[in-house]
Amino acid sequence: MGVHPAAVCDGGPLDCGGGLLIAIRRALGQLAPGQILEIRSEARSVAVDLPAWCEVAGHPLEGTANHGISTSYFVRKAG
Repeated sequence: MGVHPAAVCDGGPLDCGGGLLIAIRRALGQLAPGQILEIRSEARSVAVDLPAWCEVAGHPLEGTANHGISTSYFVRKAG
């Protein structure tokens, strides 16, 4: 994959309703527009909830990568 994250947000078992979105917002706040945040999560519901949040928030989801029990989501900060 040609995605190069500028930072990583490891949410562990958190889902979008359990604090992951707060951590993502904080991490995105540290990035410049156009930079990519890698979000790692073990929660299955994130596969549905995060793309929907990205669409509403205007931050493009550039791709995903499965790592067994966790998945990485690559989100580009809108500018």
